[in-house]
Amino acid sequence: MNIHALRLLGFRKLLLAVLVITMTWVAPSSSSAAEPATTKKFQLYATDGYMTLPDGVQLYIWGYSLTNKPGSATVPAPALEVNEGDQVEIVLTNIGPQKSGTKRLAHTIHFHGLDTDQQNDGVPHTSPAIQVGESFKYQFTAKHAGTYFYHCHVDTIEHLQMGMYGAFIVKAKNGINQDWTGGPTFDKDYVFLLNEIDPVWHQAVEGGKPYDRTDFHPKYWTINGKAYPDTETDPTSYIEGVVGETVLIRLINSGYESHSFHMHGYHFQIIASDGRPLPEPLTKDTVLIGPGERYDLLVTFDQSGMFPFHSHNIVDNTNNGTYPGGLHTMIDVKEKTSDPSSMLMTVRLKAGRNSATVNGESILLPNSPVVLNGTTYIPVRFIGETFGAEVKWLPKEKSVLYTTDKTTIQLGLNSSQAKVNGRLVSLSAPPKEIKGTIMVPMRFIADHLGAKLSKDSKTGEIILTGTMSAASAPSHHAHDEATTGDEANGNGSTGSVDQPSSADPLTVDITTSFMPAKLTIKKGQTVRWVNKDTQIHTVYDLQDKFNSPNILPNAEFSYTFAEAGTYTYYCSTHPSMVGEIIVTD
Repeated sequence: MNIHALRLLGFRKLLLAVLVITMTWVAPSSSSAAEPATTKKFQLYATDGYMTLPDGVQLYIWGYSLTNKPGSATVPAPALEVNEGDQVEIVLTNIGPQKSGTKRLAHTIHFHGLDTDQQNDGVPHTSPAIQVGESFKYQFTAKHAGTYFYHCHVDTIEHLQMGMYGAFIVKAKNGINQDWTGGPTFDKDYVFLLNEIDPVWHQAVEGGKPYDRTDFHPKYWTINGKAYPDTETDPTSYIEGVVGETVLIRLINSGYESHSFHMHGYHFQIIASDGRPLPEPLTKDTVLIGPGERYDLLVTFDQSGMFPFHSHNIVDNTNNGTYPGGLHTMIDVKEKTSDPSSMLMTVRLKAGRNSATVNGESILLPNSPVVLNGTTYIPVRFIGETFGAEVKWLPKEKSVLYTTDKTTIQLGLNSSQAKVNGRLVSLSAPPKEIKGTIMVPMRFIADHLGAKLSKDSKTGEIILTGTMSAASAPSHHAHDEATTGDEANGNGSTGSVDQPSSADPLTVDITTSFMPAKLTIKKGQTVRWVNKDTQIHTVYDLQDKFNSPNILPNAEFSYTFAEAGTYTYYCSTHPSMVGEIIVTD
């Protein structure tokens, strides 16, 4: 065979190889290659503010805010959530403090655990800090699903203690409930951001006075900025579930101390550390987490009941020396029940049509779906009623609160940022008010409410499929639609339903203290103690004149005082709780 023939044979083999490679490559990637990378955008403002602790103490803080308003900082900062593979853009604007006479300091954002490049690392040693009046856009790709946090890296020891920190969560691709893409699945997840507070530091910074940074003595310990018992009223810091559910707890230590976290009632698996999967899960009921560390804990509830989840560094469970407090919360697991309303819902709608079909039933809509700039908008209350959610209009915040048994979402009008279970997420398009009706992007329903989105190519209808999980079947009423009209008068405002507050001056409320702590009455009158706490308490007289049995939550105890004098009493379970009754003739 001559050289020309060899060359021709070689060319044919090369052509055949290229064809094989091309055919092999095109088939699997034809669907995914067309999908552009998603860009998640956030806007944060650096400023100051105040926080209130369970005992009523107010402390001056620095922090990050979603509002372009000095004095609006929160502790912790908004939790940011993106998906693996997202392009992330976070603009930080330093708007300075509201408090006069305070130094106007520079700030940054360091993304702890995310391997960003030098320019986006937020360290003033290697890149400029952001001065008051300036902005900077941080840009990076969220390469690894995992648990992270962010904080200011200017004079870190002071700025971090003053409150400049927040959680940063990278979920698996497409936001599915896996700890990482292809990793263990879960029903829902919680973020527990741990920290501690030395009031002396905050008071010194507020007053512009010097203090010893080597003299650090915390008096309060917090989960997501809340110390017990406030953790029990914060849905992001109080774990709820049903038997059979699997929950992921993202434990983040953003403070300076180590904490030994212990779970009653269950063992958990440690499946990831510092944003990376462990080679093998480790089964534990206690985990020691050091400053800056993060652990992902996976627990499957195999029994019902209420169980503590708290630090076993016992002092961590106090508020300025008062027990219980600090790093303590509860796990509330209920038996799984067969809910007849947990049924599959199929919704068919079409832009411009003022009705929808829900499981074959025609429903009149308060406003027809509409397409704006390529985005289809639908009425939010209709979606809430269909999938078993409560929808409220919050007039002060100009936002909608969408609540189910597992999810709380706050959507601001015309805002491309929303809070989902306390975490800040970026929306593809903002909610809008259209003809007096609050409308949300169709993509929001698919991305954050677990509904599947498809289209009927024949009819042009959009199809939403999801599970209705409320305790009763949906009832659609167009006039109940979330609007900025009727509900803006305050009827739709959110808030907890308080137990009846006693106007009776002879009633003492029991929470984490006796209120009022001192009470003056006349001989022959009866005092009633009402337990408004979630824990069991008692009322014991120091001189043993009266002793109550265990007073369960929502129960009460009464005693009639037949003799004048001063009576000091306490809770035998929580002896730091002390009250006084003065009885006069």
